[in-house]
Amino acid sequence: MKKVIITLISFLVLAYMPTASFAKKTIYIGNQTSSEPSGPRRGAEIDFLTVDVDQESCELIITLTDDVQNLELYLTKNGVTYEEDELDGVSGQTMIYNLENYETGEYTLTIEVDNVIISMISVILEE
Repeated sequence: MKKVIITLISFLVLAYMPTASFAKKTIYIGNQTSSEPSGPRRGAEIDFLTVDVDQESCELIITLTDDVQNLELYLTKNGVTYEEDELDGVSGQTMIYNLENYETGEYTLTIEVDNVIISMISVILEE
C-alpha cells in the first residue's frame, strides 16, 4: 500500500511540473557608427550617455551622464518602433527597456538630439 501511495504522489508531482522551458536571452551591444571590426561589445558610451545591458533581467539601460535637451531615443527592428522616448533629460536619469519578451534578432537604438542622429547602436538579442 505504501508503494502505491508513493507512486501516486510521484505521478501527481510529475504531472503538474511545467514541461516547457524558456531559453534565457542574451543581449549584446555593438556601435554601428564605430569603425572597430571587433564585433559586439558589452556597452557603448557617447558624450552625454551610456548604454549598457543587465543580462539577468534582459534589460537595455540608458543612463544620461550630462543634461541634454531635445533627446530622442528609438529602438527599432525592420522598420517597426518598439520603444520611443522624447525628452529633456538631466544627468543621472535612466531609461530602461525590458527586452525579455522581444523576439530574438538585431534591433537598432537610434539616438538623436535636435533631430540630428548622434549614433545608431545595434542591440543583438539571442537565445
